[in-house]
Amino acid sequence: QYFPTSCCGNRNAGCRASKRAMLSRARLSGSRVWPVAAATVGATRAAQLQRRCAAAGGKSYDVVIIGAGLVGNACALELRRKGFTTLNVDANPSPGYGSTSSSSSLVRFAYSLEDSCRLAWEGFHGWAHWADYLGAPHSSELCSFQQVGSVTLVADHDPRSSVFRNRIVEASEAVGIPHEKWDAAELKRRMPYLDLTSYSPVRRVCDDLFGEPSGHDISQGVWYPNGGYVDDPQLAARNLAEAATRHGADFRWKSQVTSIIKDAAGASVQGVMLKDGSVVHSGIVINAAGPHSSAVHKLAFDGSAVGDDSNIHSQPLRVEVAYIPEPPEARIDETMPVMFDTDIGCYYRPQKGGQMVIGSLEPECDELHFLNAPEEINEGLTDEWTNLVHRVALRIPSLRVPNSATGLSALYDNTPDWTPIYDRTSLGRFYSMRGTTGNQFKNAPVVGRICAHLVESCENGHDHDSTPLELPLHHAGGNLGLEIFSRMRKPASTSGSVLG
Repeated sequence: QYFPTSCCGNRNAGCRASKRAMLSRARLSGSRVWPVAAATVGATRAAQLQRRCAAAGGKSYDVVIIGAGLVGNACALELRRKGFTTLNVDANPSPGYGSTSSSSSLVRFAYSLEDSCRLAWEGFHGWAHWADYLGAPHSSELCSFQQVGSVTLVADHDPRSSVFRNRIVEASEAVGIPHEKWDAAELKRRMPYLDLTSYSPVRRVCDDLFGEPSGHDISQGVWYPNGGYVDDPQLAARNLAEAATRHGADFRWKSQVTSIIKDAAGASVQGVMLKDGSVVHSGIVINAAGPHSSAVHKLAFDGSAVGDDSNIHSQPLRVEVAYIPEPPEARIDETMPVMFDTDIGCYYRPQKGGQMVIGSLEPECDELHFLNAPEEINEGLTDEWTNLVHRVALRIPSLRVPNSATGLSALYDNTPDWTPIYDRTSLGRFYSMRGTTGNQFKNAPVVGRICAHLVESCENGHDHDSTPLELPLHHAGGNLGLEIFSRMRKPASTSGSVLG
């Protein structure tokens, strides 16, 4: 062993049956392990780690990753590619069964920060060439990237809308992301079922002024031809887990971490203890627990001799997503891209089989439902579902609002600036991959590389806090400064919503 240098949901019966089917197919089959050549550098530190783990008894790994969703599995794959031995531990029965399974799985590039655009553009190339990225055998069952494009609608009379448009266009041009500006006539030509009346500011259905036109219209849409969505987010997590397994990664299911073991000085992690009393020894622990990551973070620092110097934390955020039938004769599978509509506070997209998926852009009139713990989630659908569907019905008047609610309640792992934490911590060899649910699905192929680069560099002596690392971007070009994901950063100036 060496250190190289280089959801929760309330679903109808059909949805529950679908999830059971997805669970059945998500059993990881026994795969041939691809041997990984050991590097010849960092051997002294690795040998010390190996002796420490062996002395404690039990099986040891270089890295234990808490969580086996999309992000945790991407981390496992990239760490194995660098030669680290890894074990993912997850309380769920299969890959991506937690918050990943509730993701709307959007691939988009309209961010208000240039670095976020650059990261999303890099991630897109992983989804566009998914089999190649995974190194998957030809017979593999893989998720599919539906490249339907994406459109961000703009109402020029609304300063917030026009400012956001200017920022995403400027950032896209700087990165070189293909995009076009569609005027109202082009929007109507491509999607004749749209009503381009502006209804801002966003209101709730109970407001007497809900549905009252503002006296203006949607004036423009910013079109990204490379946008789209992944058709099966849970299968995407399974694909990553199987790829990591082919490289020799291990996974342990239905296993809850109850304690993070520290050294005698309380300054560094040495592994984890599970609910069944078993101990897994490792020199490194990575927190990729999604909505549970804040609880895992607290668990790590309980009883440690070092203080937590984080300036940014994540917290579980309850959201609802609506699934409804497409409007009659709209053919949205053929005509609708992924839509971001700040004028009504929603995003919406097609789903194969004549369905629409609708989620919130967190408008100011809606309360954000933060939880102290994921277990507090209300699994039922509420008036939040009602507001989502009725708002989209303003934009698409032919939409038929169902008599009964179908969709899910889910959890995001949210930071105050909607930017994730990808960083080491003040507790030795404990790393955070937090704040990822909500808007990081598209970045998974890059997030694994960020994790592996961070761990490899820091464990070989690099001081990331004083000299932040940079990740070379193979497709977007240049390097991405990882200080934007620092635990000690000041909150970034973003849209203040899932849009980032």
